[in-house]
Amino acid sequence: MGATNNSIGANFVLGMANLVFPDYTIERWHTVLVAYLVAFMATAINIWGPHLLHRISRFILIWNIGSFLITTIVLLATNDHKQPASFVFSEFQNFSGWGSSMAAIVGILQACFGMCCYDAPSHMTEEMKSASKEAPKAIILSVVLGAVTGFAFLLTLCFCIGDINTTANTSTGVPVIQILYDSTGSKVGTCFLASMIAIIVIVAGNNLLAEGSRSVYAFARDHGLPFSHIFSRVDSKSHVPVNAVLLTLVVQLALDAIDFGTTTGFETVIAISTEGFCKSSHTTFPSVHGE
Repeated sequence: MGATNNSIGANFVLGMANLVFPDYTIERWHTVLVAYLVAFMATAINIWGPHLLHRISRFILIWNIGSFLITTIVLLATNDHKQPASFVFSEFQNFSGWGSSMAAIVGILQACFGMCCYDAPSHMTEEMKSASKEAPKAIILSVVLGAVTGFAFLLTLCFCIGDINTTANTSTGVPVIQILYDSTGSKVGTCFLASMIAIIVIVAGNNLLAEGSRSVYAFARDHGLPFSHIFSRVDSKSHVPVNAVLLTLVVQLALDAIDFGTTTGFETVIAISTEGFCKSSHTTFPSVHGE
């Protein structure tokens, strides 16, 4: 999921560059290199600035809510060609070439992606105060807040979307940026709003690397990984599992590298990561209830 997140952040950055400089053509390797930059930034913070993690988390929570409100209000206020309610709630347009059922299943991936990674607080419990109370609270509030804001934002995008083919095939590579530009009519305004989203994605990369590395560390500590004695080490000064952080980074870089060769292959990784998170959550229910 970290590799996917880094790629999304790269898409937003390069999409804004294309919007401002229309002659610039986005290449796959550009996306991979910017995704690598996002990953390296997250690694630097995790290794040399672990004391900043809780401050960054508090900041991004406020930033996330503020960005949602600002973006939603601006879109609804500036868009003068809103789609009717029937378009949003009842019409079904399929341009995929697949049957309606398959198209619907693929489309659900977008909504499922927004409901991933709510288990992240559980991976950081050993570094939390009153973890038995605060971790469940964080997970529940994340689900509620994410579901409400995510659904509202998707509705806003659906009402404000212009021509579907133009939006889907935008040269920016990011349909959301095209919707923002079609609504505001301003490149400056679009970049301002898109930057707010990009910051959320980039900071999320830092959090995903942190919780992913803690999972690696926990498995290694319980001798669940090859070379566990290496990945279970904790730095004596920073109290950070540096080797686990570096392993998580390497995995992210390797997955992002797939985009060097094939976009389809990388999009498959995105789909698998989304489905994997959902299925891994579902498998816990029989275990908990003893069924």
